[in-house]
Amino acid sequence: MQKNIKNIISLALVIPLAFCSCKKVVSDTELYSVVGEDVVWANKANAETFIFSTYSIMNSYIGGPATDPRTVNTLGFDDIYNGSQLVFTERTDRNTDVGFNNWAAVRRCNLIISKVGASTGISDADKKTLIAEGKFLRAMSYYNVARAIGRIVWIDKVLTPNDELLLPSTANPTESYNYIIKDLEAAVQDLPTTKIPGRVNKYTAAAFLTEVCLQALAYKNYPEAANVNPNDPLLDKVISNAQIIINGGYSLEPEYGQMFTNEKPTSNEIIFGIYRKATNTTVEATPMQLYVPLLDNDRITRSGGSPLLKNNNNVLFAWVQHGPTQNMADDYLVIDQTDPSKALRWDQTSQYLTAVDESAIIPSSKIPVAGGETSVKRGTIRPGSTETIWTLSNMNRDARWASSIVSDSTLLYGETLTTCINGNSTRWMKINYNSIAYYESLTNLYWRKGIYTNISPQLYYSTPTDYHYVPTRLGRVFLNLAEAYLLKGDMANALLNFNKTRVVHGKLPPSTATSLAEVWADYKRERRVDLVLENDYYWSLLRWGRYGGNANYGRPSGDVIPELTELPRVMDISKDRKNFSIVQGPFFSSNHIRVFDKNRRYLFPIAQGFLNSNSKFGPQNPGW
Repeated sequence: MQKNIKNIISLALVIPLAFCSCKKVVSDTELYSVVGEDVVWANKANAETFIFSTYSIMNSYIGGPATDPRTVNTLGFDDIYNGSQLVFTERTDRNTDVGFNNWAAVRRCNLIISKVGASTGISDADKKTLIAEGKFLRAMSYYNVARAIGRIVWIDKVLTPNDELLLPSTANPTESYNYIIKDLEAAVQDLPTTKIPGRVNKYTAAAFLTEVCLQALAYKNYPEAANVNPNDPLLDKVISNAQIIINGGYSLEPEYGQMFTNEKPTSNEIIFGIYRKATNTTVEATPMQLYVPLLDNDRITRSGGSPLLKNNNNVLFAWVQHGPTQNMADDYLVIDQTDPSKALRWDQTSQYLTAVDESAIIPSSKIPVAGGETSVKRGTIRPGSTETIWTLSNMNRDARWASSIVSDSTLLYGETLTTCINGNSTRWMKINYNSIAYYESLTNLYWRKGIYTNISPQLYYSTPTDYHYVPTRLGRVFLNLAEAYLLKGDMANALLNFNKTRVVHGKLPPSTATSLAEVWADYKRERRVDLVLENDYYWSLLRWGRYGGNANYGRPSGDVIPELTELPRVMDISKDRKNFSIVQGPFFSSNHIRVFDKNRRYLFPIAQGFLNSNSKFGPQNPGW
């Protein structure tokens, strides 16, 4: 009988797995089991119970805030800020542990591979599938380490106290990726094509393989310059595996935002999803808790804002901790009125240039300036124009704008949020009335992507809800494929593939870039917008920096990445929507400090404590 993982509840089978305790050990916990091994591996159903409980490995690939706060995609405070600021201020040190020790998870995978293979109660056909599943999970556990640290401790068997336990790490990222790619290729070969929401199949393995190969290519020769050869076999692997998926019956979701909400959680674009059920999930356990403001009419009135909420029963009762920046917003293009075949930045369209005077002085009575902030761009609607800042920044915009972001004068749960000066959810409530209205976005924008629309009776931390994440999907594969073609210098096929998401998801005219540099620029923007909050942008920026050349503004491989040093920006809009000011500033603590040390930032360290316990893990990564 087919099983949908999202319907499987927590099981009593608990097997903490690590290296056994002895004088050679690198971890000091012992293997034990609550359920006997003869029962666990007696048949396919019992083995699957163990395998499903090993799927927690895939939690490393969930979206939500994830790694976006390390970039200027989103601007955070409180826990979101604390979890990212050591990275973007370059204040991590060699003791930082970002997950080098994945050995317990790997042991579970090796148990699957070994015990399934030895089972007398599982058919040969089922053994093939389950072993492939174990190899996929092992590869994904190691990939999470490799993309962050570069080097792994490769273990491909179930270790016993009689084995040598002081194992070495791989010599370099290339060796790490070779192991990971080999496991994923085995998974592509032997996993079924059956599509069960929440369970991996042939296409899941192929999808992740397209991305792993790009990352592997970027880190060849590390820390020396990357060796990006258009004929590299890794690029051919990206293309061939992408083709497997394209022929697998998936299709792009025309209603982009719905595949991240309750509306289409099993959209035909989703290749692999992680599903949580309301029986054991509340709003607090989802990213929604940190997307939505805490609003009621008392807070709005005391802060001098308007309009009041229609339903004052704490419909919006969450604790936002981060919101989209203007940096991010600028990449959602707008169709030009004069030439609808073009999509441009909102402040570069013909309608903007006609309507806005950027030289006008805006009085502080219209838009105040907060302490420590500097206006870097401003504008006023010209007399006689029928445009407003709202129409210029919302009309004919990339469809993903409204699906991903709550901007000024748009609805959330039936309430109109106004983020202008003296609005009901503006950042100025937090600036001027911190004790009254603390949980408002720093940016005058809120995230909509990933907010379920059916939370009842209210979006409150303890309200039960289903929720799902989308670690990989067809749109992501098309973008990986476009990148492979770019690295081959094939602009036509690169455009063909990233224009798919641009047109279907964004409802924009296709890019008509004519030079390799222009195609790279359009591709990078498209990937940023389409995959925002999907745990991608930070890793992609590092990968592009390693490529160098057109992927990083003509800079050499391994140079500074401008996107990781630019300062976050926020846009204020006057109450009458006729004036705007874009500002830079601290916003919260050290959000205005963005540092990139090219000598070490491309990989995190192996935490020094591990090196102290086992010198074979060394040497330390460069720069640490």
